Amino acid sequence: MTELRHLARFASELRLEEIPKEVVSAAKYCVLDSVGAALGAVDYEEIPTVCQELKEWVAGNAPRQAAVWGQGFYLDVFQALLLNGIMGHALELDDVHTRSKSHVGAVVVETAWTLADALGSNGKNFLEAVIAGYEIMSRVGTAMDVVSSRKRGWHGTGVIGTFGAAAAAGHLLGLSEEQMVWAFGMAGTQSSGLWAFLGEGSTCKKLHPARAAVNGLTAAILARAGMTGPEHILDAPDGGLYQAVSDFFDMEELDRDLGQQYEILEIDKKPYPCCRTTHHAIDAALALRGQASPEQIKEIRVETYEVGVLQCGSPVYPESPVEAKFSIAYTVAAGLVRGNVSLAEFTEEALQDERIRELAGKVSVVESPVFSGRYPKRWGCCMVIIKKDGMVLRRQIDDMSGSRACPLTKEQELEKFRGLTEPVLGSVRGQKLADEILAIEKRERMPEM
Repeated sequence: MTELRHLARFASELRLEEIPKEVVSAAKYCVLDSVGAALGAVDYEEIPTVCQELKEWVAGNAPRQAAVWGQGFYLDVFQALLLNGIMGHALELDDVHTRSKSHVGAVVVETAWTLADALGSNGKNFLEAVIAGYEIMSRVGTAMDVVSSRKRGWHGTGVIGTFGAAAAAGHLLGLSEEQMVWAFGMAGTQSSGLWAFLGEGSTCKKLHPARAAVNGLTAAILARAGMTGPEHILDAPDGGLYQAVSDFFDMEELDRDLGQQYEILEIDKKPYPCCRTTHHAIDAALALRGQASPEQIKEIRVETYEVGVLQCGSPVYPESPVEAKFSIAYTVAAGLVRGNVSLAEFTEEALQDERIRELAGKVSVVESPVFSGRYPKRWGCCMVIIKKDGMVLRRQIDDMSGSRACPLTKEQELEKFRGLTEPVLGSVRGQKLADEILAIEKRERMPEM
């Protein structure tokens, strides 16, 4: 049996009764995190106009319809999923699987929920689909070299997300093992997602998980209809995905301890609405803030891994909120000046704050072999602040806030959800939705969105 077929069997046959309780609980909190991140983006940037524009172009009488979250209308399942997926990644508050360097929830939860909504599935089957999707997407990413893939310009979430979406959708559609293999084959041939957006501050990064979700769903539906996909989509000598997007891979990682070790237990939850690669530096800045006011600082040096320098180490001051979310210099300066890094720090008003601009100019981001050598298994940085009086402050962050080693509490996760959903749903409806999600396996139908 090939490794991919082993994954297919797992995704097809997974049953909630056989899953450890901590995995089931983790899945529900991943759903809570992903739904909150998406609903918080209902009115963010171009989201409302994108929703309305697509509504004008898509027929509203498709037999399989699903809710566009928080927007007050239904569309066919493909377009609803595209929009829900876009919202899921818009705020940069969705979860992260660090070893695969990917945002799993924005792909898998949105796919499973939207399709379950359209099918009238119960909460138990939905939760099984979520667990299957997290497992397959994370493992497909972990088996390849994500560092070389990122250096080639690929966005891992878009590349591997199709597999997670296909697993989740395939489970809900009742695909057999063989059909699931086909779905994975077709998912891989639709992989995409490039980092070119960052150089221009474009807002299209959120399209990557959304398109991965739609493509994975398409693959599952086509497989059910009889279209076949290659079982060796990952490792084929001619045209295999892994060698196309990375320098090396290890197929044995795909199914190592499958069904014994669950990757959904390794998910990071974001406390700050920006690239996860900035979070360790933000943690360090907030920890040192009480020992150095911005006026006292002469220089700040952040030592981190090579990909962190590539992705978030630009010395150029950001011109847009998108660029600010991928700037260690900006986020560190914002944290030191304002004592917080929230959505309020990614506005035009914050970007014009001269205190932040001045301090950001004192930040340098450099590569450290210590952190590069252990990435992506463990992300981190060391911050060195040199004060004008010569005093040197140092803080190393080995485990970021929200990581498995330094997790958000259940109350913090609920507070995050409430803060994101209350402006959209109100406090009463928002709390009702949280309660429904945390008991989702008992529901006969998905909650109203």
